[in-house]
Order: sequence, then structure tokens, then C-alpha cells
Amino acid sequence: MTELRDGQEPAEVREDSCEFALSSVQAFLHGELPEATADEIRAHLLMCEKCMDNFDVEQMISAMVKRCWCTPAASDALRLRIAAVAHLGDTI
Repeated sequence: MTELRDGQEPAEVREDSCEFALSSVQAFLHGELPEATADEIRAHLLMCEKCMDNFDVEQMISAMVKRCWCTPAASDALRLRIAAVAHLGDTI
């Protein structure tokens, strides 16, 4: 890997690689990419600190959303009311 000097990116890191990595962040984080593409992005992240920082932020946001996301469940009372209404509809 090439050493970075004063915020410069190594020659191997091209702008289009950064654009591709950043545009694929959600698919990468959720395991939705083919393994070869995910490997490409992993290699890019090892070379590009700027993209790694962006991925870290996206990963943290995704983890917080996942933690806060809960599947709402109907209470037993609501289930009984719905079943009663559905049963009444069958008799009409």
C-alpha cells in the first residue's frame, strides 16, 4: 500500500472507485452484493481512508436504525376484536 502524505490519496485509489464504493454502501453493508463485488469494495476500503470513514458512519447509522426498528405486534385484545369483526363478516 502506498503511504499517504498530507491528505493525498495513493495513486491506486481512483475517483470512480470511490464513487462506486460509496454508491454501493448500503448493498455492501446488508450483504446484497455478489462476493466478487464485495471483495472489490473491501480492497478499496483498505486503500482509501476517506471511504472507510464514510462506511463507518453508514454502518453506525444502519446499526442504530436496526436497533430502533421493531416489528409492531398487535395486542391480544386487538387480535380478539379483529377476529370477532372478521367472524361477523362471515355471517353477513
